[in-house]
Parts: sequence; structure tokens; C-alpha cells
Amino acid sequence: MKKTLISVFILSLFTLSVYANGPKLTDYSAFIGKRIFETPLYEWMEWNDSKNAKEELQPEGPILFLKHYKNGYAMMFDINMVLNSISFYNKGGRYEKHLGVLPFNLKFGMNRDSLLRVVELRLDEKENNRFLLTRNYNNSKLELIFNGRGLNQINVVSADTIPLVNDLGFVRLVGNGKVISGDCDSVKGKMSFSNNEATYDGDWKNNMPHGKGQFKDKNNNVYKGEFKYGYFWGKGQMLVTGLYNYTGNFVMSRRQGKGLCSFVKPKGETYDGEWYNDMMSGLGKYSKGPQFYYYGNLLNNMFNGNGKIISSDGWLEGNFKDGTPNGFIKQYLKKENLYVEGQWIDGKREGKFKITDENKKVSYKLFQGDIEITDK
Repeated sequence: MKKTLISVFILSLFTLSVYANGPKLTDYSAFIGKRIFETPLYEWMEWNDSKNAKEELQPEGPILFLKHYKNGYAMMFDINMVLNSISFYNKGGRYEKHLGVLPFNLKFGMNRDSLLRVVELRLDEKENNRFLLTRNYNNSKLELIFNGRGLNQINVVSADTIPLVNDLGFVRLVGNGKVISGDCDSVKGKMSFSNNEATYDGDWKNNMPHGKGQFKDKNNNVYKGEFKYGYFWGKGQMLVTGLYNYTGNFVMSRRQGKGLCSFVKPKGETYDGEWYNDMMSGLGKYSKGPQFYYYGNLLNNMFNGNGKIISSDGWLEGNFKDGTPNGFIKQYLKKENLYVEGQWIDGKREGKFKITDENKKVSYKLFQGDIEITDK
């Protein structure tokens, strides 16, 4: 498997923008052009129960639709899982009313003519169509659709054609190899790729691995589990020779969600917890054998946030930044039977520390740059 399977993306929060003297905008345009595993799109989908959305693949195109009738939204992706549009619906037909925040804090049922007079919205009329108002912003287009009861549907769509996204950083399989056995179109079959350097054996749909199967390459790297649209996607197990053995969730051939990873290098170390874009990010437990482990928050493969390290020497609990203690820390030193509390900056003790011994006697020590300062 390619080393490019491990990529770095910066974890970000939802973007909220405010136009001067105007309405607050939830920037759904930030979703357009994002792949399904990227933030802020991925986080929004997780919060909005996308796992229970109905999937419809249109082979001509091809295009994937995700339609969540209960939560009142629909999304359209190209075959590279890049979002082209997102729509929000009022109650009607198969859709229930979308109860989440709408672009520009709009509300269903708003009157078309009154919205047109709101200068800050900068809406444009569509010639000969009183049921549609539009606005271009952030390389996206906002479409407001009306019926006799007012605003009924909101679309945020790509204003331009989204550039073709390559898959060089992914393991992605399509039916362009050599058929060994079975039906490698829509049932079950085995196919080899790149002059037998890799094989896939399992379920197929629309000429792509889709369902359950196994992938193996010439270096004996193996993935066994669920596939979607040619990607490792769902629950599975991946063995990368000489590096690690992972069992858990995948999205677009990346470790994402919850999973357990046993590392070959460093030998004997494991991580059991949350992953994002092939990196340890979220709540989890990192162990370096039975004598040492960290439990808490991680980001980009490092201890970040609140956590606790437990070792044979005692424990240390508090806030971490990029792998080191950074903030208020409480520590227990087992050998001395002491509790130590104070402020750490970039892995170094700074300022006054409170020391409590086994008899609950309290004393204080002053540190600067991790060096104890004593009065002469």
C-alpha cells in the first residue's frame, strides 16, 4: 500500500461569517468542493445522521446522492466523493422539515418579496421565474425556491465546475484490471491489477468493489472488510507489512472513526480510539506496553487536550499540547509518595508548585525553565 495513504489535513471547526450590518451566515459554501471525509463537511454529516441517509448512485455521470428524508436535506457528490451541492427542504413530499441552521439564518415560509428588499442579502431575481431568487458568494450559488406558502427549498451549489480531483493519495479500485474469475461488474468476482501486482476478490456493483471483499498487493499488504465505490469503506482490517495491523472503521481508504491499531514499529505499542483522516485524533488510549499508557485527547497523532499518563513511576494529569504537558498539571510521584500541582509551559515546569506529602503536609517550590529556584 502506498505511503501516500497517510495524509495530513488540518482539523477545523465550522466557519461562521458575519457580513457588516447584515445577517449571520452559516458558511455552507465551505462544504462545496470538499471530499466526504474532510472537515467541516465530515463533522456536519456526523452531527446530521448521514449514516442513515438513503444512497442513490447514478451510474451515468456518475453521481452519488445522499438523501435524508427525516432530517430534510440532500447532498450530491461526484464519483470522487467531492460535494457539488447541498439542499435543505421544508416539509413536503418525502421530506420532513430541516430543523438545523439555514444559510444566512433564513427561515422556511419567508415571503419572497420581503426577502428581495433585504439589501444585505443581495438577492437576484431570475427572469420570468417568480419562484426563484439567487445569490453568488464564495464561489458558490445560493438558490431560494418558493411556493405559495413562502420559502420552501434552499440549495447551495457549486458556481463553477469543480476541478477533477485525482486519487493519487488513495487506494481506489475500479474494474480496469484483468478478470480472474466471476462477474466483476455487479455480483462477485476476482480481478488482478497492474500485471498481478495486486488482486481484489469479493463483491462488485456498477463495475466497482462494493460490499465485502479482500485486497492484497505484491508486498503482502492486506485489507479485508467492507468496500464502497471502490474504496476501503466501513468496517475492516488492514495489515501493512512491517508497520501496523489495524481493525476498525474506514472512510475512503482512510482510518476514520473508531479502531485499534497494533504497531510493528514501534514494537509493542498500540492505540485504541478515534481516528481522523488516517491519524490518531479524538479520544483514545495509547499504550507503550503494560507499564505506560496515555488516555485522553489526541490530535494529528499527538497528545492534545486533556489527558492522563500512567506509568510505573506514578501518573500525570492535565492539559497537553503537541505531545507535552502544557497548562495546569497534577502529578503523583509514586517513589516519593508526593502529589505535585502547578503550571507547565511546553513541557517545562514554570512558577510556584504545590507539594503535598503522604501526611498531607503542604509545601511550595518555585521553578523556572524546569529548574528549581532556591533562596540563597
